[in-house]
Amino acid sequence: MIDNTPLDINQYTIQLKQWVEEVVRGKRWEHFDDLHIDTLGGQFQRPGRWIEGSLLLLGALTNMYDPHLYQTLLVIRLTPTTIPTVVQELDSVLLEKEVDTTPPSFYLFPQPSPVVTATMQKTVYLPKFSQQLQQQVYFQEQLDEGEYERSLMVLAAMPIKTEGLC
Repeated sequence: MIDNTPLDINQYTIQLKQWVEEVVRGKRWEHFDDLHIDTLGGQFQRPGRWIEGSLLLLGALTNMYDPHLYQTLLVIRLTPTTIPTVVQELDSVLLEKEVDTTPPSFYLFPQPSPVVTATMQKTVYLPKFSQQLQQQVYFQEQLDEGEYERSLMVLAAMPIKTEGLC
């Protein structure tokens, strides 16, 4: 059953801010503490809301800290496959179909982060997908015991400042 209720990201602002504050205060990025989307509330219990919701939440998170000091990485696991992925075929429709049973999760890191830099070096940048989502989108695939483990990684783009623009 598809849930067509509009997502209200504002109701999660307090939880998101609290998570950001806890990560920053405790330097919890050192332990790779993450925030899984399904722990935020009922709207995100089912996979059908994970992609849209995680992208909206990623946008909200970028307004909760100084983007010159911190960055958010969203990791969306895709179902494993026995054949390599044709990267050019990745799009939002395929993404919705291929999302894994592990809920997307957010990580917060200080800028610059050696962890993020090392992770991104193992990925493929997806320019068309990045433009479509207005975020920096990357794809990672690793062969593990006969299956390709796949993830989409989204680095939050800098928030758009609208004041002062004509």
